[in-house]
Amino acid sequence: MVQAEEISVLLHPWLGKALLLRSDVCEKAASLLNGFMPEAGNLESLEKSLDTLLFRTVHSMTQGDMRILLDDGRIVRVRMDDFAMMADDLLYLKMREISRMPRGYERIRSYAMSHSSLAALRALLVDLASMQSEEELAAVAQTVRSCHPPFRWQYWLQN
Repeated sequence: MVQAEEISVLLHPWLGKALLLRSDVCEKAASLLNGFMPEAGNLESLEKSLDTLLFRTVHSMTQGDMRILLDDGRIVRVRMDDFAMMADDLLYLKMREISRMPRGYERIRSYAMSHSSLAALRALLVDLASMQSEEELAAVAQTVRSCHPPFRWQYWLQN
């Protein structure tokens, strides 16, 4: 079960403490994630729902300005691409719950092959490593390093 506090930790660098404290976005995201059936639900649909929730929250909280105050005092504009990355980060919280059986592995692997999802690659590297060869793990790690900015993976991917 995904907790609102976990979501807050993931969204904090993106949205800052001020916005997170004034909104219920973490609780709503937790509800979306916890209502998702990992073995049967559509991961792409879940990611789009999270993206929409995040966009609507920021749009509403900023009255369409899309600028937020970060904890260090900077005011930054949240870009459309940022919402997709945030949604993907949140998607990992559900992917880590998908079965560690071959069916679950194939589902995440298939998603990783058909979507630009760091969440899926992370699940393959962190949660499903035992189901892959060293060569496969090295290839996935190289894909992560070459296709995603370091700030998104440096705290969980070993160099």
